[in-house]
Parts: sequence; C-alpha cells; structure tokens
Amino acid sequence: MKKTLLKSLSVFLAIVLIEAQCQSLSAKTIEITVPSVDESVFNFDENELKSVMSDLIVLENYVNQNEGVLYGELAETGSELIANVGSNAAPLGMEQEGESPLGIPAFLWGCVLGWVGILLVYMLTDKDKAQAKKALNGCLVSAGAIAVFYVVYIVWFISVIEETNTYAY
Repeated sequence: MKKTLLKSLSVFLAIVLIEAQCQSLSAKTIEITVPSVDESVFNFDENELKSVMSDLIVLENYVNQNEGVLYGELAETGSELIANVGSNAAPLGMEQEGESPLGIPAFLWGCVLGWVGILLVYMLTDKDKAQAKKALNGCLVSAGAIAVFYVVYIVWFISVIEETNTYAY
C-alpha cells in the first residue's frame, strides 16, 4: 500500500512539474497598463467637509442647547433641522432590522464559525431570533457535512485495514 501511494505521488508530482515547465515556456509577456486615477478624490478639503456637514452641525448645536429633544419630536413638528438628515443609526454597518450582520449572511456565520458564529449573529443583530436561526441552520449544515466526511473516511480506513489484513495471512 505504501509503495502504491509513493508511486502515485511521484507520478502526480512529475506531471505537475512537466505541466509547469510547459506553461512557463508558452507564457507570453502581458502588457499591463495602469488606468489613470483622479487624485483629487484623495485630497482632504476641510472647507468642503464643513459645508457638507453644516446641516448636521446645526442640528447638533440645537440638540446640545435643548436637552431631551428627540428625532421623532422634530419630525412631527416638521422642523427644517432634520430636512437633510436621516433617522436611522447604523451601528457596525447594520442598515435595517433583519439585515445580515456586517453584510455577511447569517447562514455563513454559523457555517464557518459554528456556535461562535451563532452567538455573534445573535449579539450583532440585537437579539434577532430569525437571524440567529439562520446561523443555527448554517452550523447544523456544517456539522452534518463534517460528520458525513468522517463517516466516509472511517469506512474507507476500515476497508483499507481489512484489505491489508487479508493479504497478511
């Protein structure tokens, strides 16, 4: 069995070596051009930032002067302070309730990280049980795939042992 594996590995590595040599001989030089980049995008202009944030600064000053003022109260009165300001806070990239944490589907959190992924989804989505259930499904799928892999591996391993035992006698 050991000789067969070593011979198979040697043949495989020889094929890989020959293929790599063929690829390097047939490779052509590729001309790569870098697209032009508008560098003005990366310049920081404090005056432009202040002009864009002026509505928010006015709102902040109003809230600091009048403690206890809520966004809902300003919306009901039709205040011009909140005309260009949105009402949703987005901690950790969360836009709305029911969305995936950090833009990664909850199923993948559970599938890749297991029970830790379920816990993270539950905490990041502010205890959203529907998202936690998706993470649990991902964890169960991952555990099932691993279990199937190990069952197949153990069956294969037992068959190899029985095969070597029959030739030993």
